[in-house]
Amino acid sequence: MRFLLAILLLLLPSSILVAQNDLIVSQYIHNQYAINPSFAGSREGISLFASFRKQWMGIENTPQSILFTAHTPLKNQNIILGFQAFNQAIHQTSNTGFNLSLGYRVRVGESTWMGLALNPGLSIKSSDWTKIQLNESDDNVFSENTSCVSPLLGFGASVYAQEFFAGASVTSLFINNDFDQTETKFSPADAQYLLTAGYLLEIEKFGVQPSLLFSYKKPFGTEINPTLSLIYDRFVWLDFAYSTRKEINIGAALQATSQLRVAYNFGLTTGDLSGYNNGTHEISIQFDFVKRVKVVGARFF
Repeated sequence: MRFLLAILLLLLPSSILVAQNDLIVSQYIHNQYAINPSFAGSREGISLFASFRKQWMGIENTPQSILFTAHTPLKNQNIILGFQAFNQAIHQTSNTGFNLSLGYRVRVGESTWMGLALNPGLSIKSSDWTKIQLNESDDNVFSENTSCVSPLLGFGASVYAQEFFAGASVTSLFINNDFDQTETKFSPADAQYLLTAGYLLEIEKFGVQPSLLFSYKKPFGTEINPTLSLIYDRFVWLDFAYSTRKEINIGAALQATSQLRVAYNFGLTTGDLSGYNNGTHEISIQFDFVKRVKVVGARFF
């Protein structure tokens, strides 16, 4: 049974196996920088974000992810910097890495920015194939450990203001096969591409934020994640999201202070694994050292 589950997990769409991307599907609305480096500096101060995600509770050795990001504009507000570190473990494989981002943004309106950024980095992937339980224990393919250090190079472009955002990004142009970890290739055709967009409508103390995350990666095709966020008094968030990979997400966030936000998400699968797990759980905390604005508004970033 464990062997069958391991094979099933490895054959799932790559959005689950790309270190931080699966982590962000349910909470990307609170940290756009994690999937697009050009959103660095969008909170107009040093912004720190940390999250933990455990997928498919109730099944042994299912994916779990840790993510940390930090980003800020410099004294010259046109220059933006960011840092990201991540770890994802899935059964016999662990993927740990980091990337730095450097970008430039220009003001194209009174409160609207347009930005571009690159984020080079490194990923260290290791697999202990002896954890796979086999009917025939003398199979040499599953009798050793493998590891690979791979470069990362992503980029992003965005335009955003207090009430809307839109962005396009690629996670990395360098691709490493999960089964053959000895080779990393520069392959834009095999990279994962992301599009995001959203708009905030506020009526007195109430806000409505519809948003969309669109992902494409060959050969798995497209994935669409619409999200609807309901906000009260820029203090409490309720998030409702759906993924075309057959998952429903419900989340809540609390803006405890003008600098501190805590969020929790629960994901429920509706596909083949719906009757075999107790859902996916994700929790995050965000803290902003805001210098250029007095209060953090109800933003997507």
